[in-house]
Amino acid sequence: MYYVNGSTKNPFRHSLTALLNTFKNMEFNKPLYCFTLPGLVLSTAGLYMGLSFLQTFYLGESLKFGPTVLMVLLTFVGIGMAFTGILLNSISGLFRHLRE
Repeated sequence: MYYVNGSTKNPFRHSLTALLNTFKNMEFNKPLYCFTLPGLVLSTAGLYMGLSFLQTFYLGESLKFGPTVLMVLLTFVGIGMAFTGILLNSISGLFRHLRE
């Protein structure tokens, strides 16, 4: 509860509670939008970078370590996020079905 002169809650505890409630809302209500969509964007960016690097390598130039690691990281994190969103969507659908 908020008051004009100040809150009665500890600000650290209140912000942590609000953050956890936001994550629960993301996890149970909109997992496809919060995990799968950004995951697909990241993995697409990583695959696009990979195709660009393959073209560069095919033309005889050498690959740089940093951008190559970034490409692998983007691809794997994106795929992981996409699968996490799909799994969370299935689990939340199962919970909704069991509540009915």
